[in-house]
Amino acid sequence: MFRVAVSSLRRARSRVRREASSRLAGLMLVACVAASAGAQQATSELWPELDVYWTPAVHQRTMLELSGSSEREAAKKEATIGLYQDYLQLPRGYLRAGYRFTFSTRDASYRESRIVTEVTARVAGATSWRLVERTRAELRWVNGDYNWRLRERLHLQRFFASPMRFDPRPYGTFEAYYYSQYNSIARLAGRVGVEFRVWKASDIDVYVARQENSRGEPPRVNALGITVKLYR
Repeated sequence: MFRVAVSSLRRARSRVRREASSRLAGLMLVACVAASAGAQQATSELWPELDVYWTPAVHQRTMLELSGSSEREAAKKEATIGLYQDYLQLPRGYLRAGYRFTFSTRDASYRESRIVTEVTARVAGATSWRLVERTRAELRWVNGDYNWRLRERLHLQRFFASPMRFDPRPYGTFEAYYYSQYNSIARLAGRVGVEFRVWKASDIDVYVARQENSRGEPPRVNALGITVKLYR
């Protein structure tokens, strides 16, 4: 069973890469059209998050995630708690594995348990910029039903050599989501934001996000996200 699952993930990853490159232009076009003609159909959400990182050794790191999401137009509110372990000594990145639980805070309409494994690696970069690729596999139990999902993300970030107050680091991301139940990419997403160094061991990440869902509801999501990151 394990070999079958790994083989399925590898085939899905290859397919995600092929389809994502061809659909990136489509996402840009859809975003432009939706901004003018379909903006009223998009759901607006707020995504607050707190991430706490603890690094007891040079090769390992533990992360605690506390996050939420809420719709402005509806009473939908969800909360998430996640715990992850990172192995940091890859040549260009790190490995992560963990568990994540999401639930509705108003009723029992939504429950999701998720086992997460991912590889994050720098694929290009210099002193002033960096391009990072993340491949993430998720085993999901949503309201008791099992499925798996593969996510492929590119993250481009700019760094400034000269000292600046709050050390701003602007970035943009593009991500494709492959769903096993649809046997297809069913979500494309992007973010544009800035990370700031507020205190010596803490960052704040402020961003706007967009999701295009070809399956399920809602079809479009616009979100404002604020993430506080604490390090020790």
